This record gives sequence, structure tokens and C-alpha cells, in this order.
Amino acid sequence: MAQRRDPDPEPDGLEPDGPTSSTPWPFIGAVLVIVVLALVLVVTQLLSPEGESLDDNERITRTTSDYVKAVNADDEDVLVILRCGELRRGEGPLAGVDSDIELQRTDNIVIDGDKATVDVTTVIDGESTTETWNLTLADDVWRVCTA
Repeated sequence: MAQRRDPDPEPDGLEPDGPTSSTPWPFIGAVLVIVVLALVLVVTQLLSPEGESLDDNERITRTTSDYVKAVNADDEDVLVILRCGELRRGEGPLAGVDSDIELQRTDNIVIDGDKATVDVTTVIDGESTTETWNLTLADDVWRVCTA
């Protein structure tokens, strides 16, 4: 009867069914990459501003900035959203200005319910001008109005 013998060891010294002595570094590296990505996501979420958390002052400042940008771009679609219904095309602040307008700052925001005023300083052709704009809150959007 033939005697069964163990197979010869592999030429590289590893036993096919036995334990291997591989390094844990690839696994540890993968875990570290996942941890770093998770931390980046958490920090980004904590530091990024939430769109819904803007207070009225910030929303009014954003409206004035968007209004100036829309006037510069002659973007009537945006201006319709940012103007009160009483203002027609060619009416309201900055009407008739043909050169580029630079918004320098917004100051002295006064809010009284759904009405507000803001001092808007712009530079047109190198000349700085400050005007008081009237805004009204309608459909959760601050809109530029005449009064």
C-alpha cells in the first residue's frame, strides 16, 4: 500500500494552508484614510454656513449686492425678483446708470417689521455715492422698493 506523505513546501517558503506573516500596514493605512476623510467631512459641516440661518441684516446685504450685480449685468429676470411690484424696468435705485457699478458697503440697516432701510454706498465712474434704499419683505425675500 502506498504511503501518503505531506506535500513539499512551496519554493518561497510559505505553506499553502498555514498562517502567513503579512504586514498589517495596508489595513492600517486604509483605516487612517477613512478616518481622515470622515474628520474632513465633519469639520466642513461644522464650519460651513447654513443657508437658512442668515439673519435679516445679512439677507438685506445680500439683496443689495445681488441687485447691483443684476443692474451691472442688465439681468432683468433677477431684477424682477429683487424689485417690488411697483418698480418697473428703468425705475428704482441705479436706474439709468450705464457704467459699471461697484458696491462699496451697506450700512445703517434699520428693520421695522417687513420694511427696512439701508444706506448703500456705490462707486460709479470713480465717484462714491451713498443713498438710502427702501426694502420690503415679500414672500420671504427682501425686495428693493421706492418707499
